[in-house]
Amino acid sequence: MPAPETRPTTTYAIAPADREPLHEQLHGLGAVDEKPGPYEAWRTRLSDGGSQARAILYQSGKLVISGHAPAFDTAMARVAAVGKRAAPKSRASSPTAADETARPPETEPHIGTDEAGKGDFFGPMVTGGVYVDARTAQILRTLGVRDSKTVSDRELRGLAANIRQVVPEGQRAVLVLAPKRYNDLYKQMRSEGKNLNTLLAWTHTRVIEDLIKSGLRPSFILSDQFGDKRYIESRLLMDTRLSGVPVVQVHRAEADVGVAAASILARDGFLRWLDQASKTLGVTLPKGASPKVIETARSLKSRAGADILKEYAKVSFKTMQKVLAP
Repeated sequence: MPAPETRPTTTYAIAPADREPLHEQLHGLGAVDEKPGPYEAWRTRLSDGGSQARAILYQSGKLVISGHAPAFDTAMARVAAVGKRAAPKSRASSPTAADETARPPETEPHIGTDEAGKGDFFGPMVTGGVYVDARTAQILRTLGVRDSKTVSDRELRGLAANIRQVVPEGQRAVLVLAPKRYNDLYKQMRSEGKNLNTLLAWTHTRVIEDLIKSGLRPSFILSDQFGDKRYIESRLLMDTRLSGVPVVQVHRAEADVGVAAASILARDGFLRWLDQASKTLGVTLPKGASPKVIETARSLKSRAGADILKEYAKVSFKTMQKVLAP
């Protein structure tokens, strides 16, 4: 039996007079209500065979529908008949208020994911995932948790320690993809015609799966939009426990406290790995892909041969060509 086909998460504006009639129409199709989260008017789930679709109506009148065909297509036909589809943003435009409206509230139980080290030549790519609810979200905000890119390395370590105290094991996960494993997987995926986004989706879904295995049941999963949303959605389809959990990918997802916490844990994991590797090698491995990075890599190559870089650096980077250049 073929796996249900993922449909892209879609947003509609529903007029006040149409909201409850639409709700009843979905009930007529067999949809079952779920407990609405904060700022939600209602949420309902429609099942059709092995497929599911979820429609969430926010008090603002925005309706977000996600899931898999054929359930998604059945529900969408009713939604589209009464709603006005939110216009997709052009790639050239910057994130707008409309994007923020479509973002579910951070106080609703959800998993936020983010990665670190993606643009650094030395070190691993680390992906973090954090489950938050209304209580956790409030505590993390009080502690000053925010996008790791706005936090110094020193402050970040303290915030990471605080997050680990507030968020218990089983509600947070960190996957460290060391350079050797990263290089092997990247090479394999490139041979299959895939790209970095596929590898990113693999790490994000691994983290999400680890949290779901702990028994968590998030209302949605939120991550930064790093490519076609189907990269993550198609990976999640492979795990039936995740079927029907909406995947929300938006620009600047780090504005959400769950994603921000995940970004801090991921960056902390990256810095820890880099510190340990620097001690092992007896040389400080710099971050980024600067001239200093190239200089350090050339020094390592001359000392131990080019193969050592496969253990400590992402050799698929163009930086590697500069390191190997005569």
